[in-house]
Parts: sequence; C-alpha cells; structure tokens
Amino acid sequence: MNISLQTVDPAVLASDDFEETCRAGLLSAFQSISDRRDSRGRRHDLAPQLCLVVVALLSGCENVTHIRQFGFAHPEVLAALGFRPSKRPRNRARRGVIFSPDEETLAAALAQVSPDDLNRCLGAWLAAMLEKEETASIDGKALRGSKGYVLSVFVDRIRHVVWQQDVGEKANELSTLEGALAQILASYPRLALVTGDAGFGHKSIARGVAAARRDYFLQLKSPHETDVGIAREAFAQITQARKPLSRTVEKRGARTDAKS
Repeated sequence: MNISLQTVDPAVLASDDFEETCRAGLLSAFQSISDRRDSRGRRHDLAPQLCLVVVALLSGCENVTHIRQFGFAHPEVLAALGFRPSKRPRNRARRGVIFSPDEETLAAALAQVSPDDLNRCLGAWLAAMLEKEETASIDGKALRGSKGYVLSVFVDRIRHVVWQQDVGEKANELSTLEGALAQILASYPRLALVTGDAGFGHKSIARGVAAARRDYFLQLKSPHETDVGIAREAFAQITQARKPLSRTVEKRGARTDAKS
C-alpha cells in the first residue's frame, strides 16, 4: 500500500457529519473492487474487510493479528463498516452477534487486491474529503533503514499523503513528478496550490501546474543565480506597474479613503 495514513487534523474532526462522511465514503470506494472469492462459505464481504484494515491501521495496528483483535474489541466499528451477523450460525449463542474476520480471512482478502486498486480507492476516498482551495506540498523522503526514496504529495489541511510513488534514487524525483503531475492534478481537482522546494523548481513543473489552471509556489535556487535574478527582475517590474493601494484614515469614528 503506497498511500500513507496519518492522523486527521482535529479541526476537521470537529465537524458533526465528518465521521459519517468518512465511513460512507470509504465503504463506497472499496465497493468498486470486485470480489473474486468463491461465494460458497464466504462470511464477510470484501469492502468491509478493507475498511476494517484501514481503520485499524489508523488506530495503530501493524499486522493482521492486531487487526483481528481490534475488530473483536470494537464490535460497534464492525457494524458501522458493514459487517453483519451470520445468517445461520451453528451455535445459537452466536445469533445476532457480529464477529471479526480472522487472520487467514483478512490475509486472503488482501492477497486478491492489487496495490493499484488499493491506491485508486484510497485516492478517491481522500479526494472526496478535500474542500476548495486546498494546498498540497510535494516532497521526497528517504525510507528509514534503506537507500530508497519515495515522492509524496501531502495535503496540509487533512494531514494526509494523497499520492506516493517509489522513485528508487533521489535523482529520479523530478522525472517521476513530471510523468505523474497531470494525473495527480486530474485526480484531485480541488488542489488549488502546489508547493515544492528547489528540487522541483523547474519550468516543466510550473508549466504542468499552470496548464491545469492551478497555482504553484516553488523555491528557486541556482549556483549562478540566473533563475533567481530573472525572478527578482520580474517581481520588480510587477511591483512598479502595480497601482498604489488605498489607505484608510479614521477620525473619531469616521472612515475616509485616501490614496497613498
């Protein structure tokens, strides 16, 4: 799974319908994945199991054993995610009781889903959570304990990585972003501003963002200061051409506007 899951901003959680929106959106996103398992003996649908995996990972679980234990400890979560009691339990005591899938069932469900499908569904879920004028930060990070690098797109307000790609080496970050930028912006139409450090301050990235009718804020850095000099000259011309701003003068409760 390439998309990182992190804690959501507490200000976002303050919304009354945020929990229901997240639950319904996540379940709806995973229902688009076809279940290739044999229907005979199938106790749990695929979509609720994938939802349980996501919720358990967000809660700190690290493997399928932890996920199963999380489900047993929170039957109300299982019900909210679409799990249902067995229709014909052999034991009468199990009638009406919702049970968490075991490790083998969870592993089998995850094994039949491709990483691309998981990323697509999680991306659609996260895209539905975005509001207007969202800001995304593009950055590459080294993987702890390895020599690999990943390129990530992080949305500040919801504190989520909405897109992530292994790039192997740090030198591949720019070429990877050039190839995926159009798809990223198309998948997240509510990303209004894209930011990046000097490693992404290239004309190809700026043109790609502008072509999608979005704004960019990219850091400039050059050994010969050529790009920095051009930018300074451009901003100086804009500043000189801009009309002076009006100044508000207040006198004993009265407001008057005077040009500075």
